[in-house]
Order: sequence, then structure tokens, then C-alpha cells
Amino acid sequence: MKTSLCLGLLLCVHVAAAQSAGKNASQRNDIMGMVSGAVLLSSSGEYNGKWMALNLLDGTNTLGWCSPGNKPLPHTFIIELAQPYHLNSLVLDNTNAQDSGYPGISARAVELWVSSTSSESGYKKIATLEATQSARKEFPLPAGSEARWVKLVVVSNWGNKQYTELMEVEAYGSPTGAPVQRPPLSGAYDTNYGALQITQDGSHVTGCYYNGDGQISGSSDGRTINAEWRQKNGNGTMLMTLSSRGDFLNGVWYAKGELQGAWFGTRRSGPQKVCDDTRNTLSQQLKQGGRAILYGIHFDSDSANLRPDSEPTLRQVMALMQSQPGLRLSIEGHTDSTNTAAYNLDLSRRRAQAVVDWLVKNGMTAGRLASQGFGSSRPVADNNSPQGRALNRRVELVAQN
Repeated sequence: MKTSLCLGLLLCVHVAAAQSAGKNASQRNDIMGMVSGAVLLSSSGEYNGKWMALNLLDGTNTLGWCSPGNKPLPHTFIIELAQPYHLNSLVLDNTNAQDSGYPGISARAVELWVSSTSSESGYKKIATLEATQSARKEFPLPAGSEARWVKLVVVSNWGNKQYTELMEVEAYGSPTGAPVQRPPLSGAYDTNYGALQITQDGSHVTGCYYNGDGQISGSSDGRTINAEWRQKNGNGTMLMTLSSRGDFLNGVWYAKGELQGAWFGTRRSGPQKVCDDTRNTLSQQLKQGGRAILYGIHFDSDSANLRPDSEPTLRQVMALMQSQPGLRLSIEGHTDSTNTAAYNLDLSRRRAQAVVDWLVKNGMTAGRLASQGFGSSRPVADNNSPQGRALNRRVELVAQN
């Protein structure tokens, strides 16, 4: 069972691929999910990097959280929501907990505390819920359950003396206020993979780590970063969310389409420059690998209509081609797998062509551009979690010889 080595007090490296949650087919927005901007601020502990606390917010129930061995109950988690919410219901999911091998390991009594004051104070207990062993259960919450921060306290399990597991937590409700303005992402963070330097210019995000040997490039809405990471020995994707105070990044990273681990860190107050990210331009990315992911290009849902917030990234592509008159590009469209293969292929082709059309309309020679769509056939993350699907919905540039 549990053999991985923990790399941090809060979150640890996670080497297992996330799989299907087996959740309610409803398309309701889980406001406690990572993609919705929820941030796990603290946990009282976890067994190791495979059974990490962040799994509670990853949108799946194949892997969850497990307590450290023989650590007595209770176990506590502090979760920050993206904005103030009225909470209608909470889901406690023990599906796929290891009750067959570890009888009674499923969480049982869970206290729900909420605060609108801060992550440290102002909590009031609004419910004590009894989770179902090895199953998912949704609980309606009392009227007036307002929250910006949620504290979950696992008080008991179904009888196991060594471990407690909980596979997923979901919350549903309606916003009661505007999204919280976060400080700029730009700065240096001490992470579980060393110092990470981030520079934000509008929605465009670049960064470096490993003293500049690692580079990131992507897009942010001011809260969540979708980005590509690159090193000499490979590349992949990442998704991170910034806490409302701007002091903590909470996220995951992928390689070869599979979830590899958590990537998290605390903003440092000292020197902000930790590496040189001047190499991290669109031109350099194409020189290094022949292709680059453009997470700053966005479309309306199930549509090839470019959203206005795509223009800064599109103008970067235009500037690149103007600076290199001999450069020819193929624009590739990629989707997640939430529809049929035929639908996704058609949508990806139309989206790639929409980018080409924009560039031509704005003065680029059509002969220097081509478009291709690959649907969901070339994922860069798993398609079984919300954050994986978000990373798979992308446009790529490919330099043509």
C-alpha cells in the first residue's frame, strides 16, 4: 500500500495518475475544486505523497487523502474559496477508500466550520456530518451558511485504529460577493522544487526555476495559472492557484500526460530575483523544442469564437512572425475528451482555423500559416480531472521547416 516518501508538511509528490471521479453527472460547479480557485491552506498531516491532502480538491475520487499512520484523530483541513459563497450542500466521498484491505478506514464523522473573517479566525460550526463508508453522500446545509474559508475536521472513522481516508470533498452554492482581488503573481516563491520566480504581464505569465534551467510560460486570470514547464530533459504542464493574500501557490504538474505531483510554495519576502528568465520568449521556446503551448488563447464554450482576452497572446504571435519573416507556423487545436471524438476533432480544427483567420485579418500572409486539429488525441494532462481537462484545452504553435 503506502510506500512513497513525503516531501513536505502540507503537500507531497504524487506519482499516480488521477482517474475518473465517478461523480454525479450534473454539470454543477464544484466551488471547492482546484480549478474553481479553491486553495488548500493547511492540513494536520498526510501519509505520503501519493495520499496527499490536495487530492481532496482534485475533482477525482480514485486517489484521496490518508492520515499519517497511528496519528490520533481528529484531522483538520483549512480550505480557502475563491470568493464569498452561500453554501447549499457539501459532499463527502469515500468511494474507493481501502476498506477492503483496511476495514473501517473511511472517514465517518466530519465537522464543517465556516468563516467569513479570515483563515485563522471567526469560525463557527454549522454541521456534523456522517460520511457513508466506501460511498459518496451529499448533505444539504443549513440556511445562512456563508463562507470564504472552510475548516473540515475529521472526528472519527468507521473503526480502523491506524489510518483514516477521505477521497474527495465537493461544495455547491452561489456567490454572495465579487471574486477577491489578489496581489500580482510576480515575485519569488520557495517551493517544494526550489525557488520559483514568476513574472506577470497582463494575463501572460513567465517564470524560471532550477536557477534558470527550468522555464514556465502560460496564462493567468489573476488567480489560476495554466502553464507549460520546460527543462533540458523534458517538458510538461502545470496548474497553480494563488491564495487571496498572495502568499501561497497551490498546484499540480504533469509530464507525458500524467499527473506527477504537487507543486506548491510560499512567497518569499527577501530577494525576488532568483534566476534569469530572459530566455523564456516565444521565439526561444520554438527554438528549443519546435513548438510552444499558448494558454492565453481562449474560446467561448463549445465554440470557435475567440474571446477578447485572447488578443494579447495573438498579438505576441503576430509580433514573432513580423520579427522573423522566414518563419512559418502551423496552428494546432486541442480539446479535452468531454464530447465525442468526431465532435472534438471538428471543434479543434475550427479553433485552429479561427486563430489563423485572426492573424491573416490583422495583416499576416496566409501562406505562412497552416492549421490542424487533433481533438483530444494528444493530451498533455489527464482527462479525468477538471484541472487536467483545463490544461488539455489549448492551442499550440509548431515551427515549420
